[in-house]
Amino acid sequence: MKKELEFRKTYLFVVALNALQVISILTLLLLVHYESSASLDWMEALYLTLIGAVSLVGCISTILGIAPLSRADRQIRMLVDTLKDLNELNHEIRAQRHDFLNHIQVVYSLIELEEYAEAHSYLERVYGDIQSISRVLRTAHPAVNAILQAKSDMCEKRGIQLELDISSPLTDLPVPSWEFCRVLGNLIDNAIYALEKEGPAGRRRIRVALREDLRHYYFEVENNGPPIPQKLWRQIFEPGFTTKGDEGEGMGLAICREIVTGYRGELEVESNEERTVFSGMVPRSVISEAENDSSEKKASP
Repeated sequence: MKKELEFRKTYLFVVALNALQVISILTLLLLVHYESSASLDWMEALYLTLIGAVSLVGCISTILGIAPLSRADRQIRMLVDTLKDLNELNHEIRAQRHDFLNHIQVVYSLIELEEYAEAHSYLERVYGDIQSISRVLRTAHPAVNAILQAKSDMCEKRGIQLELDISSPLTDLPVPSWEFCRVLGNLIDNAIYALEKEGPAGRRRIRVALREDLRHYYFEVENNGPPIPQKLWRQIFEPGFTTKGDEGEGMGLAICREIVTGYRGELEVESNEERTVFSGMVPRSVISEAENDSSEKKASP
């Protein structure tokens, strides 16, 4: 079985290797400069200088050229996660559809036997299962519905109540579904971690809200876990900063803000003893920075 390519390690290795080459070439050029008058004629010095300069340009070009691949790798991983969530949601919906006829037959038989109380109890259980799926199918984006279902199942297994307050189908959301899923997924995962680590002894709760107005789409992820000190409100969005110790990489919130601001949006946090809320917004019609750069390049002669 082939090992999966770990792009991040490969990227860091290539950058480190080329950085060492740059240092070596600069050292060579300095030696040529200081030794040329003593032991080298001008032709040899010029030749070595040209070789060093060409090599230096090649190393720098390699580093600059591989940088965009890091973003592409991140996008591919987001797409893979989204497809996984979609597959799980599709499996649950198909399972419910398969069982629906059986449920009808059971209820019909109970009514024929005049077991009305049992029929009522059975319908309540079935309705609860159906409602758990139906409550996430409220947006126009299957991927967003899938991530909400996946996180709902995750919360249920951990004894956390996930409340969904969805008043917008996000029909014309300018952020691609798979990128928006990354934002929601990271924010919900952080809320789950906070509640599991130092959550209240009683009811642990996460609320996800999606809404819109004439100009913006809004989203919120709220939890009743421990407060985040105000002095850290800016730091938590910086790459590499984490409050999870060895368990975190410090990239989740940084990526969330990068995605949201890339579509001219904002992502902020407010926290107190009662609740912590990550709230964000994006304008209804925007062009991402990447798309804008691409359009400018195409327009330029």
